[in-house]
Amino acid sequence: MVSARTIARTALIACLMSAGPVMAEGSVSDRHDAWHACLTDAFTLRAALSGRALAAETALRECRESETAYLSALSASPLIDEEDVTRVRPALLVRARTWLLTGKTSRSL
Repeated sequence: MVSARTIARTALIACLMSAGPVMAEGSVSDRHDAWHACLTDAFTLRAALSGRALAAETALRECRESETAYLSALSASPLIDEEDVTRVRPALLVRARTWLLTGKTSRSL
């Protein structure tokens, strides 16, 4: 049986994942796009020089600044606070890592 906490967490993750590209605020969308571009560029470069798993980890580290900017913009939303963002950040990083490793870099995070 799925707990209420798991359902709430899943709903929050879904909200965070979709919030960047669709929110009306340009700064959130712009910051999401910048993080997305950073991940793509860093991963593409590193994957050509090393293994894909190492390239994904390196891309996530190299793009930490743009990730932080994106998450800060999300936490400024009236619907999502900083505590919510902190709680779901690990899941966001897992999704980003999976997105890079599956090679579906044309799809949005």
